[in-house]
This record gives sequence, C-alpha cells and structure tokens, in this order.
Amino acid sequence: MKKVILALLSALALSMPLTAGAADFIRLDGASYDTMWQKGKTIKKHGSLENPMHYGVELRHGTLGSNQVVLVTPYTAGLYISSTENLRLLDVPADFKDSLLQNQDILFIAPAYVPVHHLISWSMETKGSGRAEHLALVKEGERIYPRYTVNPAVDSLLPHSHFVRYFGFTRQEILDVPYEVRYVNGEGDLISFKVDEKDLEELIREEKNFKA
Repeated sequence: MKKVILALLSALALSMPLTAGAADFIRLDGASYDTMWQKGKTIKKHGSLENPMHYGVELRHGTLGSNQVVLVTPYTAGLYISSTENLRLLDVPADFKDSLLQNQDILFIAPAYVPVHHLISWSMETKGSGRAEHLALVKEGERIYPRYTVNPAVDSLLPHSHFVRYFGFTRQEILDVPYEVRYVNGEGDLISFKVDEKDLEELIREEKNFKA
C-alpha cells in the first residue's frame, strides 16, 4: 500500500510544475520540460504554421490583417517548437532544453503584422517595414522599456515571418497589472491597449491550456 501511495505522489510531483498558480505563468524545470516536449508531439497543426496564435497567448486580438499581439512564455515557445519540429524542418540542437530553461523569468510581448495577401504586397525595398520598432509598458505614467532579447538558440527556432518582433520583460513586470501596452507598428501607427487583473487571469488560464 505504501508503494502505491509513493508512486501516486511521485506522479503528482511530476505534473505539478506544469500547473500555473493563480498569479503566475508556468515555470518549466527538467521534468516538466520533458512532459511539455512530449505533449507537443501530439498536437496537430492547423492554418498558417507561423501564425502568432500558435506560439503565444493573445494579448490583443488584431483587426483584419494587422496588429496582432501575443505573449510568448518559455512554455508556449517550447510547446510550439516541439509541435512544429518536423513540419518547419527545424534542426533542434541537443542542448536546446538547457537553453530554454536558462531564463524562466523573461517573457516576451510579440507584436506581429499578418498581411492579407490580396490587399497588401511587400516589395524587397520595404521588406521588414511591417515590424514594430518601439514598445513600452506604461504604468502610473511611467514607461517600462523592454531590456531582454530571446536566447539565440531559442530565437533561431521561433518564427520571424509576419514581421514579428520579440520584446522581453521580466516576469514580474508582466504580472504587475494594471498597465497599458503601447507600440508603434510598422506603418507608423500608435497602438495601445490595457491589461488588467481580469486580462492577466485569462492569459494564465489560456497558457495552462495552450495547444500551440
């Protein structure tokens, strides 16, 4: 009987790191990374492989063809890379696990421009002009600027289509709601939206159930 109880406790311990608390996003460790990676292999892809909704939870729902913003966490990034490893012809290095686990306290706000191809065409001269150039969180009148970039090993496996750009903030900065996200998109328009406690709770819930 004791052996059965110990086995159940061990199984519970392995599953717990994948469970986000009421006020935090998922933190990966060695065991939960393996669980996440295997889960990724069971996810069937649909639609555009590099649509931002596949690698982050939506902070802002974009209008037709533009201004979509997602929050990319270590969990959503890892699950996405696992689920698209074969489809996107990725050469995942042997030390990728260590690279992803290195910075669990940095989360990324990623604005993207997903053009409607029959309405918009991009020439070689304007390549990259759709990327957001400046982004900040505004809290109590003060601007909080992104100070972090994606680990190169992880960045090489994440999408760069749809003019996406990754702006890195500390986990605490993202969790410290309310604030406003402001950025200038690739067309020079100022985009802004608020994130409050209700939004944060929804983001945490969506990350926990994320299917890449």
